[in-house]
Amino acid sequence: MKIEVISTNLEDVKADSVVIQLFEGAEAPEIALTLPESIRKEIAPSIEIGGFKAKLGQVLPIYPKSVNMARCFMLLGLGNKQELSLEAVRQAHGYAALKAEEMGSKSMAIPIPNLPPYTAPEITASVLEALSLAFYRFNKYRSKVEDSKHPELIRLVVDFDVRVMCDTAAHEATIVSEAVKLARDIANMPSSDLPPKRMAEMAAEVGRISGFSTKVLEMEELERMGMGGIVSVGKGSSNPPVLIVMEYDGGGETYAVIGKGVVFDSGGISIKPSEKMEEMKYDKSGAAAVIALMKAVAELKLPVRLIGIVPAVENLPSGRALKPGDIVRFRNGKTAEIISTDAEGRLILADALAYASEMRPKAIIDLATLTGACVIALGTHASGLFSNSDELANALINSGERVGERLWRLPLWKEYFEQIKSEVADMKNVGGRPAGAITAAAFLMNFIDNHIPWAHIDIAGTAWTQESSPEKSYIPRGATGIGVRLLADFLKSEVKRG
Repeated sequence: MKIEVISTNLEDVKADSVVIQLFEGAEAPEIALTLPESIRKEIAPSIEIGGFKAKLGQVLPIYPKSVNMARCFMLLGLGNKQELSLEAVRQAHGYAALKAEEMGSKSMAIPIPNLPPYTAPEITASVLEALSLAFYRFNKYRSKVEDSKHPELIRLVVDFDVRVMCDTAAHEATIVSEAVKLARDIANMPSSDLPPKRMAEMAAEVGRISGFSTKVLEMEELERMGMGGIVSVGKGSSNPPVLIVMEYDGGGETYAVIGKGVVFDSGGISIKPSEKMEEMKYDKSGAAAVIALMKAVAELKLPVRLIGIVPAVENLPSGRALKPGDIVRFRNGKTAEIISTDAEGRLILADALAYASEMRPKAIIDLATLTGACVIALGTHASGLFSNSDELANALINSGERVGERLWRLPLWKEYFEQIKSEVADMKNVGGRPAGAITAAAFLMNFIDNHIPWAHIDIAGTAWTQESSPEKSYIPRGATGIGVRLLADFLKSEVKRG
C-alpha cells in the first residue's frame, strides 16, 4: 500500500474512492460547506433526504454523475461533534477502509479535515493507523488466500502549510502500524511454530533488520544467574526456556520494557479446563508487543536507550514440571511458595523485573496477559494499570487515551500484600480469588527497586478479541497487538518532555 501526502484541490484528485467526512445531526453540513461546489452538488441530495445520518462509522457510497470526478464519493460519519476524539477518527476511517476493500477500490483519497483541538498531523496519523490496521489479516496457515482487494494507493490531501508535518506523521504512523502487525503475527502463531528458542531467533531477525541488538540467555546460564522463576516454569516442557534481552541505543534516557512470553499456557500441573485452552497461545502477547516495540523505536530512531526483556517459556505438565507446594528462589534472592502452577506469568516476570532493576533505568514497564481477574474487573474495554509512580501512571494513561488503548489504574495498598504472605517462604504466588489482579501486581512489586518508577499493565482482557470485546473497525478477530502504539506514544512523549 503506497501512501502519498499531497496538497491540491480535492476535485482535482484522481481516485476510485474519495472520502467525505461529516458530523452527525445539525452539524452535518458544516464540513460539507467547505467542499468545492461541484462535490457539494453531488452529495447534497443524500444529506438532505435524510438517508445519511453521519453516525460514527456509517459509510455511504455515492456514485457521481460527472465522469470527470471520482468513481465514488464515500460519505463517512464522524458521529457527534462534541464527542470527537482521535479514537473516533480511527474507528470511522477503519470502516471506510473496510468499505473500500469490499468495493474493490484500488485507490482512495482522504482529505485531512480541520478538527480542533486535534492537529492535522495527529489526524493524519490516526487515519493512517486505521487504514493500515483494518487491512490486517492473519493468513499464514491458509492453504488458499484470496488476492488482496486492499487499495494499492492512499492519497492524504492536506493543506500546503502542514504538508511536511503531515508527511512526517504518516511516515511514523506507518512504522508503528507495521510493528503492531508484527505483534499480531507473533501472538497469533501457535506454539508448535514458535517455541521459546524460535521466538528468540525471530527477535534477533527483527533486530538485524530494524537496528537493535539481541542477546539470548539459555537454561544453563539462567540457572547460573539465579533465574529460578523462569527455570522452574520452563522445565516442564521439552522446549527449554530462554531470556531474550534486546537493546536499542539511540542515546538519551534508559527505559526497560518487559513482556510476558508464555508461548503456550496449559496451566502446568494445575491444568486449565480444556474449553478455550486454544486461546492460551495468546499468553505471549506481552512478549509480542515488546519485540514489536523494539522494531518501532529503532526504525523511528527515537533518542532513547530502550531495553526489551522477554522471558519466554512453555508451561506444560510433565514429570519435570513445577508442582504446587514447591518453593522457588528468584534472581533477587526472594522466595515464593507455589500455590498454583497456573499463576506462572508472575514467576517469570519476577526474574525479568529483578534483572531490569539492576540496570537502573529511568522507568520499567511490563506488559502481561496476567490474570483473568483483570478481565472480570475491567472487561475488555481497558487494561489494568498498577504503578509505584503517579507521574509514570498519568503519562501512560494519557498515551492510552491518545491511541485508543485505555488504561485504568488500580490500587496497591499494603493490605493487598497481606494476602500473599506465606508461612514457609517470603510470599505465595497466589493470594486467593479476591482482588486477584491486584495481588498479582503486589507479587511483582517485590522484584523491583522501589526507587525506580515502575508500571505493570495487565492486558489479559485486551490482548485478543473475545466475545465481549467492543467492535473496532481496525482490529480483526485474534490478536490485537495491544501495547505497541501505547508505549511508542509514551516514549515519544517522554522525548518531547526532555
